[in-house]
Amino acid sequence: MAEALPRAVDVVVIGGGIIGCAIAYELARSGVDTLLLEAGTLARGASGASAGGVRQQGRDPRELPLARQAVARWPSLAEELGYPTGFSRCGHLTLAESSQELAVLAERCERERMYGIDARLVDAADVQTLAPGVAPHVVGGSWTPDDGQAVPALATVAFAQAARRLGARIIVGCRVTGIRQVASRVVGVDTPFGSLACNWIINAAGAWSAHLARLAGQVLNVVPRALQMLVTFPAPQRPLPVLGALNRRLSFKQLADGSYLIGGGWPGLVVGSRSVLLPASLQGSARDACAIYPPVAQIPLRRAWAGIEGFTPDGVPVVGPDPNVAGFVYACGFCGHGFALAPAVGEAVARFVRTGQLDPAILPFRPDRFGAMT
Repeated sequence: MAEALPRAVDVVVIGGGIIGCAIAYELARSGVDTLLLEAGTLARGASGASAGGVRQQGRDPRELPLARQAVARWPSLAEELGYPTGFSRCGHLTLAESSQELAVLAERCERERMYGIDARLVDAADVQTLAPGVAPHVVGGSWTPDDGQAVPALATVAFAQAARRLGARIIVGCRVTGIRQVASRVVGVDTPFGSLACNWIINAAGAWSAHLARLAGQVLNVVPRALQMLVTFPAPQRPLPVLGALNRRLSFKQLADGSYLIGGGWPGLVVGSRSVLLPASLQGSARDACAIYPPVAQIPLRRAWAGIEGFTPDGVPVVGPDPNVAGFVYACGFCGHGFALAPAVGEAVARFVRTGQLDPAILPFRPDRFGAMT
């Protein structure tokens, strides 16, 4: 740890992924005295391993208001933050491989339009226009032109640098070992390098957020899981949106250097604090990508990895104040699809800290929705 701990701050944000960095940024630009603590390095966990999709479609309906808020901010984020995010508004296309699947997508588009999202049902000819090279058996899909992709590590660092510029302090290599309370209210944190006082603690620790909750005497229903990613060697650039498929574990995109990034939720193993690749998942992920986008079968695989993320029982995140410990706030459990939501989550959490008001968009994610936490 290169920087000394301050004696006291108003807010301690724990976790240096994109969610924690976005919260630190929003707090700092509101003039709140903020310190972010990260046990390793920025974007070390799920954020660094993310596929970088920025999408509204295909989400649990509870996430749609938050997703709409977030996606509206992504195109101007780099200018706002003063650092690149790698965002490209290339659209998102979810593919149907049968008429039955297309009917499901039609219903989904109708529901998403009710939330103000520009979701369009497209036929096979439209698919080939939007994404030349998609397998000919695909019968149509759902298209959201406002969606896109960004570079996870770039975007995370962009939020962090902007937060620093506005006065937030960020210390990496500093693990929180204890949470101090007086009369069921947080008053500080302990670390191997000393203790400091604070009025608020934001639990943005991702896969390790349940451990952090235990330090506060709470039971958080978030468990770590590993998700695998593949990336190929570079290939010629093609006009390509982010691709998914209704009944496949697939998130497929071409990066700026021409390489193809293949994700979609194929599992790895969590062993302690490490992730381990599973050969069956690697094969399944590659098989799904080749079935939907056959040109990728000709491009050699460059590397594979797995990132560890926090998952909840109902597949949506935990965002909001702890019901038992005043000043302890959660922003975690994003189940592998929180990257795109970071701008809106940061804004909502910072607003709650400043005003005590909960954004209606985060009300479905209250931490006690699974039952008692003590």
